[in-house]
Amino acid sequence: MKVLGIIPARYAATRLPGKPLVLLKGKTLIQRVYENARNCQSIEQLIVATDDQRIYDHVKSFGGECRLTPAGLPSGTDRCTFVARDCDAAIIVNIQGDEPFLPSEIIDQTVQCLQDDPALPVGTAARIDITETELNDPNVVKVLVNIRDEALYFSRLNIPYLRDQSEQIATHPALAHIGLYVYRADFLQKFTRLPVSVLERMEKLEQLRILENGYRIKVVRTARKSLGIDTQTDLDQAIKYLEKHEI
Repeated sequence: MKVLGIIPARYAATRLPGKPLVLLKGKTLIQRVYENARNCQSIEQLIVATDDQRIYDHVKSFGGECRLTPAGLPSGTDRCTFVARDCDAAIIVNIQGDEPFLPSEIIDQTVQCLQDDPALPVGTAARIDITETELNDPNVVKVLVNIRDEALYFSRLNIPYLRDQSEQIATHPALAHIGLYVYRADFLQKFTRLPVSVLERMEKLEQLRILENGYRIKVVRTARKSLGIDTQTDLDQAIKYLEKHEI
């Protein structure tokens, strides 16, 4: 089964305008995301999907593959769907354009879930050992899973609610969601045609549309952290990380 990686990238980020082209120690964010994704063993082809000519030209300049998408597409998932429509891949990996340090083995493990289970439509990843600060941060998405590590629910709230405050939970069951999605190609086309669901609209989390429509999402657990870049503070932390590790 051919595996296609797609990195959706848009210029008009609200909190960090021009984010894909900001510099991280001599390289742009989108170049670092692209080069990091190339380390995956499972991905056979990698494409940046953007509606901005500046990003397109830049990706081409460092030898990357890029496709221009319509400007009116509402999300990165829709950009992935648009590009995947013209490719012959069986599995589509949606790699966030602001995750330059996402460990390649996490992507490979999530792809493997779909290769092992032909009936599984979607896989994602989440980190164990969530902190109390993260539990109470609405920008950190929490996910609860069942005994088969399939998602029960995603929320920006601290879940589950601890009714008995005297109860001590040694290992909190919530995981910190990582914005990585691996789709079976036919399901991706179906998913973006489904209407926006009630829970999705309330939480502003599109993966809830999948659960509300009765589909499974496998969650790969990891202890590895990945620094996503959404703000100037995140960017400063990423630069410090690169300097510390001499990358």
